[in-house]
Amino acid sequence: MRILMLEDDKALGELVGAYLSKEFRVDVVCDIDEAKAYIDRYDYDVTLLDRNINGADIGLELVSKIKTKNPSTGVIIISAYGTVTDKIEGLNVGADDYLEKPFDNDELFARIYALSRRHNTDTIMEVEGVLCDLTNFRISFEGKNIDLSKKESELFFYLLKNKNKLYSSDDLLDALYLHPEDLASSTIRVTIAHIRKKLPVDLIKTVKTRGYIIEI
Repeated sequence: MRILMLEDDKALGELVGAYLSKEFRVDVVCDIDEAKAYIDRYDYDVTLLDRNINGADIGLELVSKIKTKNPSTGVIIISAYGTVTDKIEGLNVGADDYLEKPFDNDELFARIYALSRRHNTDTIMEVEGVLCDLTNFRISFEGKNIDLSKKESELFFYLLKNKNKLYSSDDLLDALYLHPEDLASSTIRVTIAHIRKKLPVDLIKTVKTRGYIIEI
């Protein structure tokens, strides 16, 4: 799962980002323009938005931009503005959840998972006889489980969740790895080759010189 966090308190952003990075791929940005650039470039599962950015209540303006690009992206407002009116305003502009500062990291973690479950409406998908559980990240064929490594699973389910979208190797490296610049360009190709050996049918299609796609 990939998460974008907009937080103008750099120390807080780094602290929460480090905590969430134990389980997720997290990008932390400190200003509204940088957040817009990341939203345009990457596909996020969940975004965490501070309302007050550098003294201005402008965080909410990103909600419509996020939802227009991908309605399934979850949005959690995280703010010191905690009145009932503040929360209603945030939810009315399209946010899925509202968490008041200060907050507990474990509660934020739980809210992210809960939001992810709500947006994964198609929890079980069957593709050419292969059953794919998007909630528990399990794959089976004819009643037998197919075991993928952690990175193989992350890559396969990322393509499956974003079915019918073409991704280059660089796109996938950026989406799935914390430091993609440290990896060989062949990393994605090799990982997909390992997945193909384990699956009974070739679900991941290669588009020559362009990238990879799961078409359904």
